[in-house]
Amino acid sequence: MGAVGGVVGNVGTAVGDLGTTLTTVPIVGTTAGGLVTATGTAVNSIGSGLTNGLGTLGTNSNALGTTVAGVADGVADLGTGVSNTGKSLGTTLGGIPVVGGLTGGVGGAAGGLVDKVGQTVTMLGDTLSTASTTGPLGGLTNTVGKSVLVPVVSLVENTTGNLGNKTGLGNPVGGLIDKVGATVTGLGGQVASAGGAGNPVGTLVGGVLTGVGTTLDKSSGYVNPATTTPQSGLPELVGGLVANVGNGLNIGNTNGTVSAAGVTGGAVGNTVASLGTLIGGNGVANTGATAPVAGLATNVGAALNPVTTGVAGLTQNIGTSTGIGAPVNGLVTQVGGAVSGLGTNLTAANANPITNAVGGTLNAVGNTVGSVGGLVTGGTSSSGGGLLGGLNVGASASAGGTANTNTGGGLGGLLGGLTGKK
Repeated sequence: MGAVGGVVGNVGTAVGDLGTTLTTVPIVGTTAGGLVTATGTAVNSIGSGLTNGLGTLGTNSNALGTTVAGVADGVADLGTGVSNTGKSLGTTLGGIPVVGGLTGGVGGAAGGLVDKVGQTVTMLGDTLSTASTTGPLGGLTNTVGKSVLVPVVSLVENTTGNLGNKTGLGNPVGGLIDKVGATVTGLGGQVASAGGAGNPVGTLVGGVLTGVGTTLDKSSGYVNPATTTPQSGLPELVGGLVANVGNGLNIGNTNGTVSAAGVTGGAVGNTVASLGTLIGGNGVANTGATAPVAGLATNVGAALNPVTTGVAGLTQNIGTSTGIGAPVNGLVTQVGGAVSGLGTNLTAANANPITNAVGGTLNAVGNTVGSVGGLVTGGTSSSGGGLLGGLNVGASASAGGTANTNTGGGLGGLLGGLTGKK
């Protein structure tokens, strides 16, 4: 993108040169040439913004703000050109032979209006330029750049570089791009020279071609990086995100099954990250880039604690009262153990990072399946028996013929809350 900014800057320079040439035209040259020159200056400012802004996107946290400031500077430059056009309009129209005396006054009035419009545009551009780098907008663009753009762009660059190294295509493809870039750059120089010194059209076309060639030359680094060491890429980023969600839930929640599921999520994240080795990455989950997600997941897990505790207590009582808790627990424990054993065997084989990660995931899945038994065991039964006993709802009759309904348990509390009775 920095090279693209250079291309835009070259165009701006060529346009400015064209404006300088136009100033030599009789009568209207000063006005028209000045406006074209200001347009070239504006394009140059935008190009500088691209070079110093988006061109440094992988390292500069406020690259977006700098780019916006470049556009704002271009607006201000254009406003200055419009203002200067307004100031010279009266003189220009007054210089027209024969009718100059009539048009001069009209030109002066119209020029004053154009001047005011230009001043307003300039003020708008200056204000936006300052706000995008130091004001509230600058703070926003800096935050977005630091938290999103810089890490994502860096990871994309790492991914393309890893792929080039892994496939072995990085060097030949990069070399081909370099040669094409050098050819286009040379062609741009020839076009500029053929137009002769001071030829704005030749300079414009030649400058564009040279800029395109330079862009191609620098693009080769995306597939043929300077280092061959595996880097963290997009699979590692996604894996880190999944792992952070799982680990956060595990930390925040106290329920055994939810925690086991969180551990499984962490293992799944490691498996996803290991796929990065297929395209030359390091295969290690990048949890640092998405660390805030882990904190959010921890808070979610903690917020679920009252719900999971209540549900687990209810299902445990049902399992104990109906008698299905123990056999269900035994079954899921056996299934979970079998799955975990398969994962352990895969990891022990140590064939490659992917199978190791899959083994770890299967081990975690087995533990999660085994933990499900805890949802139906460990409860207490009441004298009412059966499902209602598990809910602690019993009924008895006294010798005097009065009935006593025991709703002291969870359901009784619920009914009391709904009816207002205790």
